[in-house]
Amino acid sequence: MTGIATLILENNARLPPVDTLTRHRQHMAQQLAGVEKLPGTYPFTHERSLNGLRLNRFLHRLIEPAWRERFLQSPQSLYAEAGLSEEEQQLLNARDWRGLIQYGASFFLLEKMGAVVGVSNLHIYAAMRGQTLEAFQQTRNQQVTYSVAGKR
Repeated sequence: MTGIATLILENNARLPPVDTLTRHRQHMAQQLAGVEKLPGTYPFTHERSLNGLRLNRFLHRLIEPAWRERFLQSPQSLYAEAGLSEEEQQLLNARDWRGLIQYGASFFLLEKMGAVVGVSNLHIYAAMRGQTLEAFQQTRNQQVTYSVAGKR
């Protein structure tokens, strides 16, 4: 018989002073200060994360085989079931990779979606830059195509 035990740990540490937390948050924010002004940069901020939450939950479910199949066969009914907005549905239907990022979709979930619909990572990167795959590859040291889908 295997013994089973439970360990309960309680955090008895005191909260740091408010000014310490404020200074630390300001220090962390310095790295991203002004990044939104760089063309083609869409930081995954708290606001963007909240905006894309429903969409990201939808995309995350693409790990489920039945959900993937339904997504490929009848996406509109799946959109309705998930309560996606008209804008979210349009972004998905158009495979608007840049629009999805700007809306708040997680890049990692877009890679999963790309694998499901048969689009390589590099096709997604090129589309995000507004380029063809060929033009995008000319900016790379190596012209390869890969996907999180692996070999089919």
